[in-house]
Amino acid sequence: MGHRHIALFLLGQGARLDVFAAAMLGQLDVVKAAVAANPGIVLVPGPHGIPLLAHAKAGKQEAEAVLKYLEALPA
Repeated sequence: MGHRHIALFLLGQGARLDVFAAAMLGQLDVVKAAVAANPGIVLVPGPHGIPLLAHAKAGKQEAEAVLKYLEALPA
């Protein structure tokens, strides 16, 4: 988590993208689509029990838009 270069390498090798990786990578359109389809996903623990918001934080500057979007959602 938080290692963009590793995530991109794995995706390039055929790994499947999930909403948690999308959040870390700053893929706002993917995150918005997932939240629209299932609003509760914001509270679902992802890999290793880490929530979506923490994945966005780990994405640092590249995921800033995702972080702001998630923080703006109603609790």
